[in-house]
Amino acid sequence: MLISVIVPTYKDLEALELILEALKLQTYKNFEVIIAEDDNLEDVKEFLLNYDSDYMIKHFSHEDKGWRKAKALNGAIQLSDGDYLIFFDGDCLPYSTFVEAHVVLSEEKRVLCGRRVNTGDGLTGQLRSKEISVNQIENNFLSFWIKFKKDKARHIEQGLYFFPKTFFYRFMIKFLDKKKRLVGCNFSAFKDDILKINGFDESYPSGDVADDVDVEWRLNAIGVKNKSCKYAANLIHLNHARKDRKEAHKKNYELMLKKQKENNFFCKDGIQK
Repeated sequence: MLISVIVPTYKDLEALELILEALKLQTYKNFEVIIAEDDNLEDVKEFLLNYDSDYMIKHFSHEDKGWRKAKALNGAIQLSDGDYLIFFDGDCLPYSTFVEAHVVLSEEKRVLCGRRVNTGDGLTGQLRSKEISVNQIENNFLSFWIKFKKDKARHIEQGLYFFPKTFFYRFMIKFLDKKKRLVGCNFSAFKDDILKINGFDESYPSGDVADDVDVEWRLNAIGVKNKSCKYAANLIHLNHARKDRKEAHKKNYELMLKKQKENNFFCKDGIQK
């Protein structure tokens, strides 16, 4: 099965290079990568044009007119040739088993929901400077645990990996993982299901809600249920400054509730206009 890995990015070429290098190490090889750039930077174009990889890289970009991540993601979906779509953010680095885990756990009428380890400034700096790699963290995760604690990392347990075909993994997820919620930084679904809801809703004025819970309720509305891929499809998140998004989240959430009442699961401002 051909997989389309879709990575949104915005003005962070350094992180993008780290992501592409991590994707070279994937244990599952039948995938393409589509960069969904919410901008149109010349240095990104030049970098991708000259970047050497053993997988196909496609690039969608548009003029920077403020937050238009949903539009960039929809553009990337239109470029995709895979039957199955994996989405993760441009500030997250995947384990070598990341794509394989999504493939192994994929299931008809299911959207896979994962998480990430949130590093602090120390480990983020080491990853960006290539002093350490995500592959080193993956292969020596328990020895990094104390370093994560000292770095004030969050959700450290999300870096634990268990092979998803085992009975232990199925048991753990069934009885210990009760929160199977979709988070935009790490999820996947069959392309046909994403097209049935018309992709991401571009009518939201900012990022909160549009790229996760809005997609979740619309997929649920067409019978696609949530399924966890925690502890299998693992990511390491690069720390960065965050703006206060409480007010934006409130406005977007109210807009989403209105759409839910109207049962607009096929968004009007999505892939098809």
